[in-house]
Amino acid sequence: MANRNYLPNLPLVGEEGTWESIAELIRNGILPKIEAIGDKLFQSNMRSLPNDAQIVPIVSESWSRPRQDGTPQFVYLISGQGLMLVEGKMLALNAGQGFYLPKGVLYAPYLMLGDRIFSCEWLWFKVHPFGVVTLRSCLTPKAHYQSAHFIIAERRLADLFWEWEREQNQANADFRITKGLLMAFFGLLARSLPLLPSEGTLSNNDLPLSLQNALTALHRAYNKPITLNQLAGYCGVTPEYLCRLFRRYLGITPWQYLERIRLRVADYLLQETELSISDVAFLAGFNDLRHFQRLFKRAYGKTPNSVRNRKRIRQKPFLRVWS
Repeated sequence: MANRNYLPNLPLVGEEGTWESIAELIRNGILPKIEAIGDKLFQSNMRSLPNDAQIVPIVSESWSRPRQDGTPQFVYLISGQGLMLVEGKMLALNAGQGFYLPKGVLYAPYLMLGDRIFSCEWLWFKVHPFGVVTLRSCLTPKAHYQSAHFIIAERRLADLFWEWEREQNQANADFRITKGLLMAFFGLLARSLPLLPSEGTLSNNDLPLSLQNALTALHRAYNKPITLNQLAGYCGVTPEYLCRLFRRYLGITPWQYLERIRLRVADYLLQETELSISDVAFLAGFNDLRHFQRLFKRAYGKTPNSVRNRKRIRQKPFLRVWS
């Protein structure tokens, strides 16, 4: 793998990367399957790791080597053939199948066989004590795409998951109960609305179409790495022209606009969840913790830690910590 070029990690800014498309997949794909087979949907078998299996190299360190997450998660394959590394074995999924990854499991999201990379589309559901973080991803032989992390701050989702996991771990687990709890979990998830940055000027039809498209792309991929060239290419204009549009109509650069979105999201997460400061920075789109802290203080006149401390003083956290 050392001799192979890393695949670019690109934002998924089309309609398939919207929350509406994910909610539709839950309603029309996941829920009917749970109704038919219950939580067997997430109980696929693993096999021995082939000698020529390798982790797909992607320009994102956390997605290109085995990792352990501190949160449990469900994965669901939308299309294609999905190969994952799970605890030293290979998990092979076909479209319409899923898997449950308990917290602390060592895994890598994509495997290749020899030089062959299999095209596939996934949904990822990470369960936190405050709710769920959902992501859609797409792997092709040429690139890897990710939607924004959709943050659903609905504690009832965590409660439903907790009850499902507890029942599933019982020696005499009742299939009807686990099925009902999963139906309620994904049903509530499909009805919930994620945290979405205020679109503001997106409703202004007086803006040039290229600028409207740029704003749409930034809101859909606000916490994903995106370059000016990628943004301009999505809008069909040059980077220089796009910057002129931002300055003329909004009085700021594209990155100043994106920075404001990310800071609003971070402020919300600091006040409404018990996520660590580093997790807040990551989910808001900041890869450099110190840079995030400096920007936050400059924008709000207070540090992320001070916001978190005031929250703790104001009310005792209700959030559960997974044991």
